[in-house]
Amino acid sequence: MSRVIMLHPDLPEQPIEVDERAVAHYQSSGWEIDTRPPLTQPTPKTAARRRRQQQQQGDES
Repeated sequence: MSRVIMLHPDLPEQPIEVDERAVAHYQSSGWEIDTRPPLTQPTPKTAARRRRQQQQQGDES
């Protein structure tokens, strides 16, 4: 199922991600489809590095 990022004019810094089937429902409540270019996703190398750090922090507790 495809997901869509939506923004509300009263909550510009709080985007939500919804199923594309629910877009009309959210639009009726004032939400708008986010037309901003997507942020770059972390590379697999960066994501793997983050996971290792999180695991190490959990081991230290």
